[in-house]
Amino acid sequence: MGKRSKILEAAEQLLAERGFYGLSMKVLAETAGIAAGTIYRYFDNKEMLIMELHQHIRIEASKTLFCGWSELYEPKQKYDLLWRNAFDAVLRNPQRLAVIEMLYFIPNRNQQKITLFEDHTFLPLLDFYQKGIKEQRFHDLPVSALVALSFDSAINLAKKVLRQRLELDENVLTAVRDASWQVIQSSTFQKNSTTH
Repeated sequence: MGKRSKILEAAEQLLAERGFYGLSMKVLAETAGIAAGTIYRYFDNKEMLIMELHQHIRIEASKTLFCGWSELYEPKQKYDLLWRNAFDAVLRNPQRLAVIEMLYFIPNRNQQKITLFEDHTFLPLLDFYQKGIKEQRFHDLPVSALVALSFDSAINLAKKVLRQRLELDENVLTAVRDASWQVIQSSTFQKNSTTH
């Protein structure tokens, strides 16, 4: 692993453990196992480091979300895969979710720059929803609202499992995923699919 990657991983770890104000360059260097001056070879300042970390997380999150993805899949197959990948990602790396949520509240940041899903790395997801809207399969809502109705259920369910507030078996997990799929279906599409 290169020094840049070590710095980014250490920064993610420290943000999860200590928050934004607990992320000092000195502690970051110690955690990454490098000299403090080395950080500035890769990042001009703390703000630049945070921006680069956010980009790094977006790329890693998109790789996780689209693992197994195929454009040949039917829409429901794509949805099932994406939903399960989101659920599993939170269980495997809850620290990352904490950092993603924290990045939305860093002071003096342009909030437009830190939107997770509205990025070229998530283009297949945006296309998936936009195509569903165009085909009148999904409700004609902003994509971010459809994401909230669908993938937030996977993320919140995983959080409850992590906090030991809920035990799930595969049947319940499938039922919740299918219910979240139904929530985003437009009534026009549901009527058309039942009459065919």
